[in-house]
Amino acid sequence: MEEKIYHDKFAPLYDYFQKGVKGDVEFYLDYFKNFKGKILEVGAGTGRITIPLLRCGLNVTALDIAPRMLQILKKKARRENMLVKTICADMRNFKLKDRFDAVIVTFRAFQHMYLVEDQLNALKSIKKHLNPDSILIFDVYTPSFKYIQKGDWQWHKDENIKLPRVKGIVKIEYRNRYDMTEQMMYQEYRFNCPNGKKQIIPLKMRFFFRFEIEHLLSLAGFEIKNLYGDFKKNEFKSGSPEMIWAAKPIFHKTSKN
Repeated sequence: MEEKIYHDKFAPLYDYFQKGVKGDVEFYLDYFKNFKGKILEVGAGTGRITIPLLRCGLNVTALDIAPRMLQILKKKARRENMLVKTICADMRNFKLKDRFDAVIVTFRAFQHMYLVEDQLNALKSIKKHLNPDSILIFDVYTPSFKYIQKGDWQWHKDENIKLPRVKGIVKIEYRNRYDMTEQMMYQEYRFNCPNGKKQIIPLKMRFFFRFEIEHLLSLAGFEIKNLYGDFKKNEFKSGSPEMIWAAKPIFHKTSKN
């Protein structure tokens, strides 16, 4: 979880090339329509999903490991005269006084849990902050072998953008490759500025398969409520681009959780 994209000067560039997944904001807005409880968003980043939830009057606390990302989130909230509670912490071992009625791990943030130990620690930390009747929702992409085969580590055109305080058009390119042994996707984004300056931003993500997640949830003490194949809430099936998991914590009477 040490990508420069989150922790250093590249944080202000994040919103310019990470647009999210089509329909994910609408999914969370619909899911929590008329919701009255407390929501913890883990991996909130710069607030692409947090801000729309706040606009709807939802009680959202934003947690992220990167202070610069949270600074950007708070600045966005202030522009709209909204207050947001932010917590800078690691999802693997955070400890808060509050418990929540829902925890959401948005935009594939769980895929930055590279080791099984990381994954279980994150799920167990989340469970400790949930109420008995609460819900955990998180999304990861479904591995596509067609896309994996295209991971040739060659530069491909992404988009052209305008950046503040930069004259002219900035051209963004990307490249990626997959390691099937590690189940890791390695990616780089290259910003080509008009003055010839180039900036390369590294990114890596662990990818998961369906029953791998089922086992993780079971080991961490969760019961699966729903598995959606996309943000329109269609059933997960072969060819589904996403795995959107909704799970409930299992608390036994003898548990001290």
